[in-house]
Amino acid sequence: MSGRVSAVGALMAAALGGALLTAAPAHSLTCSAPPGAPAESVEILGSEACGATTEGPGGAWSYGSGGVGFADSRGDSRVGAAGLDGGVGAAESAGGLLAAIGVGAGSLALGVLDQPGVAFVATGPGSQAFIGDATDPVLCEGETALAANVTTGQGCVVYGSFRYTTMP
Repeated sequence: MSGRVSAVGALMAAALGGALLTAAPAHSLTCSAPPGAPAESVEILGSEACGATTEGPGGAWSYGSGGVGFADSRGDSRVGAAGLDGGVGAAESAGGLLAAIGVGAGSLALGVLDQPGVAFVATGPGSQAFIGDATDPVLCEGETALAANVTTGQGCVVYGSFRYTTMP
C-alpha cells in the first residue's frame, strides 16, 4: 500500500474517531445476538434503533446512538454495526468478519459478505459507502467514506476532494 493511501486512511480514521468522540446524544441502544443459538434483538426509540440477528453459530452486535445500527450474522460470521448522530450502519455476513459504522446525518455504511472474508465500511456526514464480495462493486460517495474488503483487496476512500478506488 502506498504511503499516500496509508496517510489518507489514517487521516480518515482520525476524522471518524473525532466524530465518534464529539457525538453526545441523549440515548443509546445496544442489541446483541451472541453465538450459540438462533437469536434476534431489536430496540427502537424514536428515530434511533438497533437490531442484531444470528442463526446460531455466528454473532451479531449493533449500536444506535442518534442513528440506526443493524447486524445480521449467517453461518459462522461475526458482524458489528453502528449508527451515530443520524447515521446508519448495516452489515450482513455469511462466514466472515464485517463491521459497518455510519456517523452523521445522511450517512450510510453498508457491507454485505456472502463469502468468507474480512471487511469494513465507515462513512461520515452526507456520505455513502458499500463493500461486498469480489464480484460486487465498491462504492464511496460524499465527503468522508471508507470501504475495504481485506480478503479481496478491493476498497475505496473519499476524503474531501481526494478519491481512490482499487482496481478489481
